[in-house]
Amino acid sequence: MPRIQSRLANFEMLPRLGELLEAKKDSCPDCRNYWCKLQESTIAFEEFFDDGNDHLVEFENVVDETMQHLKSAHGIRPKGLVLSYKTVVLMVVGLFIGFLLGLIEPQLMKTGVVMGWLLGTLSGWFWGKRVEKKMKKNGLIF
Repeated sequence: MPRIQSRLANFEMLPRLGELLEAKKDSCPDCRNYWCKLQESTIAFEEFFDDGNDHLVEFENVVDETMQHLKSAHGIRPKGLVLSYKTVVLMVVGLFIGFLLGLIEPQLMKTGVVMGWLLGTLSGWFWGKRVEKKMKKNGLIF
């Protein structure tokens, strides 16, 4: 299976998610329920790749429900999610600032937009990495 397909189908985070739910299942009844659902949905793992069945859709629904529970009840996020949000937000802010600079000084439009995008992306990435590092120390990233 190609790496991108496994990432899109949530298979890449399956071991980390299972490990987290197993650790939380004794203290949270919802986590126990999601852990059982995850175990049931992965019993017929080879059937995920057969055409014309709903196993993959059911698995993705279980993972999505589990992620919503972890986010709302425990404040836990998957690795890379916060980093992506911070990077995209500051990328857009950088583009906007570069565009505004170009409106003020039209000959700087291209440079302003490119530099705004680049600086926004880099600062968002570093900010996201720092936030995720703190979250990981507090056990809020899996």
